[in-house]
Amino acid sequence: MSAAGPLTAHRPERVAVVIPAKNEAERIEATIASARGIPGVDLVVVVDDGSSDATSAVAMGADALVVRHKTNRGKAAAMATGAQMVAIQEGAERADGGEGFSEELHAEPRSPGHTGPLPVIDDRASEPRALLFLDADMGDSAAAAQPLVEAVLGEGVDMAIALLPPQSGAGGIGVVVRTARRGILRATGWEATQPLSGTRCITRETWDACQPLAPGWGVETSLTIDALTAGFWVKEVPADLHHRATGNDLRGRLHRAAQLRDVLRALARTRHLSPEIEGVEEETPAALPATASESQGAAPPETPSAAIPETAPTTKTDPGTEADAAEEPQPARPAAPSAGTPAPSTPAPLPTGRPDHDEAKVWAGLADLDEPDAELAEQRRLTLADLPVDGEFSDDETRALGDVDPAELDALLRALKVEGDFAPDDIVYLAGTDLEQLAERLDAAPVEGRFEPAHAVIIASHLQVGEPEIPASLTAPLTPEEYTSLVVHAAVDAENS
Repeated sequence: MSAAGPLTAHRPERVAVVIPAKNEAERIEATIASARGIPGVDLVVVVDDGSSDATSAVAMGADALVVRHKTNRGKAAAMATGAQMVAIQEGAERADGGEGFSEELHAEPRSPGHTGPLPVIDDRASEPRALLFLDADMGDSAAAAQPLVEAVLGEGVDMAIALLPPQSGAGGIGVVVRTARRGILRATGWEATQPLSGTRCITRETWDACQPLAPGWGVETSLTIDALTAGFWVKEVPADLHHRATGNDLRGRLHRAAQLRDVLRALARTRHLSPEIEGVEEETPAALPATASESQGAAPPETPSAAIPETAPTTKTDPGTEADAAEEPQPARPAAPSAGTPAPSTPAPLPTGRPDHDEAKVWAGLADLDEPDAELAEQRRLTLADLPVDGEFSDDETRALGDVDPAELDALLRALKVEGDFAPDDIVYLAGTDLEQLAERLDAAPVEGRFEPAHAVIIASHLQVGEPEIPASLTAPLTPEEYTSLVVHAAVDAENS
């Protein structure tokens, strides 16, 4: 047992660095070299997520284990692929015998018919490596992730999350960070300083318990919620890491719009986890994000028993994708209850979830449906199948739409200026918004063509904001992506004014 105490017994002793990368040929070599300098790191895996430059070639030249996606599959998929490659590598090491491998000659055969040298393999089980996820553009600063490794290997922390200093050139708008922070708080009672920080060191036991991952940019939010609700110790650790921050240009605003969409989806599948927190009341999806005036006066939550108490660091900035909160001096308080919030005496709707979610893990605290309820859920699901939905509703999504008139909802959804079908969890979200107002907003938008379903969901979350101002650098008609990014930017300006 480690001198650090019982929490460090049977802990990983080695670390594998996983670096998701896309078009990072200029900086990946320096990031790999710096990461190798972290004590405990003996394996670096780079996942090229559909790059069009020489990222893979440069990473292989830097002696990293490289795997490549033919097309861009998103951050969550790249992280999962990296973890799988680490497991495969460890399996190969065990097959080779590892460091304990030796060959011995014996005068007498130890196996019938075999007289040659026999392998002697140390069959003592070794702990799997911890996983350290780094951004590909960290360059020489990657070595500053060492405190995260020390927290996991030496202190017994199950998932260490990096708290980054302010990033040069960051143009973060904060709305995505506040949305993720409130969602984590409602689901677990723990308030994260940088909820979107993707630089994390995590044990394999914790990683496995958090599967499957939420897709896209919602992965950090879901990792934090799943780890805390499973009883693991999550801790934020200051780390002097630096990388290219997301700017405030059109590309940056589009990136944050995609972040917001994925965070909302990640939170939608964990609504059932909301604990009773003194001073914090639930809000409807339409209330996101809360205004500054709504955020005042709420009492801070107590630390949940599932998380080991710690002193919260004062650093307030998220990196890269997580650098978007650089301008926030204080964490946002939970939003006040909206008009659509159910009364305490009214049973809350059951949670939504994606079809690939591990319901056996997450819904373990819910009572099993009796047979009549299951039949009603199936009948309801068949009725809802006529909606413009891409996929099937889960039982939880069906129950969440229990009070909705399917015919009326169908008419409202089809009246939207949208091309394509909605994901089931998006329909659950939109059912709680003013769809008539959303239709008016989409119809009045100076946009050529129709919106994608994801654009409609993002705009629906900002219906309280007026029509965005079109900058001089853009000329109408806009593309749906451009208009959606302007809506998000206008929402941020409204909150910060």
